[in-house]
Amino acid sequence: MSNCMDKYKNDFAIKFAKIMQEKLPKWKTFQAEERKSLYSLDSLRWYFGIALCGFVPGKREYHYDLKLHCWVVVILFIATVIGNIQITNKHYQNKVKCTFFDDLLKVFGDNIFFAGRFIHNSLFNNSKLYSREIMTREGDDRFDGEYNGVKFVINETDFGWNENDKHKTYHRMFKGIAMHFTMHKEINSRVLIMSKNLWNKVPKNYEKVVVEYEKFNKKYDVWVEKNTLNNSGQIEARYLLNTAFLDRFMQLQTSFKVSKMSCSVYKKDMLIMLSTNKDLFEMNHLLGKIDDIKQYKHLFEEFASVLSFIEVLNLASRTKL
Repeated sequence: MSNCMDKYKNDFAIKFAKIMQEKLPKWKTFQAEERKSLYSLDSLRWYFGIALCGFVPGKREYHYDLKLHCWVVVILFIATVIGNIQITNKHYQNKVKCTFFDDLLKVFGDNIFFAGRFIHNSLFNNSKLYSREIMTREGDDRFDGEYNGVKFVINETDFGWNENDKHKTYHRMFKGIAMHFTMHKEINSRVLIMSKNLWNKVPKNYEKVVVEYEKFNKKYDVWVEKNTLNNSGQIEARYLLNTAFLDRFMQLQTSFKVSKMSCSVYKKDMLIMLSTNKDLFEMNHLLGKIDDIKQYKHLFEEFASVLSFIEVLNLASRTKL
């Protein structure tokens, strides 16, 4: 984490303690209510009702095996309990987040908000990172705001396309964190950055960019759109991909602990995609202790990484290329 974020660490802890002092009694009451719902009469009906379906014989079951069906009942019961815990936990977390994140994020400034805007599908479709247009999309946590004069939107999102068959078979294109930054700089030749893998091919009408940073070159491929007017694509790409950019870009992947990352930069739009199946920006579990700050340190690291990216890169610079 960059030194520019150190100034927020102490403020984060102080703000956390203050919020907990004000809202902990209310949150504990809500947590207790949600926990009780896990073994309420309605929940027990669901557990046993679904579990007892395990005794129903299969269509092609000619010899009823009671022992096997007992195991199916046990498995269904456990699966139903786990499923209910996950659903209830998500409801609990979302309710607390709405009364917690906005206040906690004020540590970084008054213009950062939870449950903010969605990144429009057109940005993904026009990014040149995906070969198909989005047909189905779901979202989870989202933030937006302004920091150091730079507007940004962060979405947890999952999108893909459906085949034109009777099952509308779903094909996932992306799941993870999408970040959109509105720069004051303008990049007139689109720049694409992707984590290295065996399937990476040079896109049509693009050329490879090799930066003078071996650590970065080992992890990522970079391409720039060929600019036939003045052949300025390579110049723009190298101007953008300075050492500060490369270091902070890699730090984003480290802080969010994701395996794959991609980026599209064009005009004033910078779109960064961090692929992961994990739920990020998460807080304490329903069955955990609410006021343990250790459970929230990852939130500071994740947000500090994003804001460091803005601060160190000096995206607020209004110098045009």
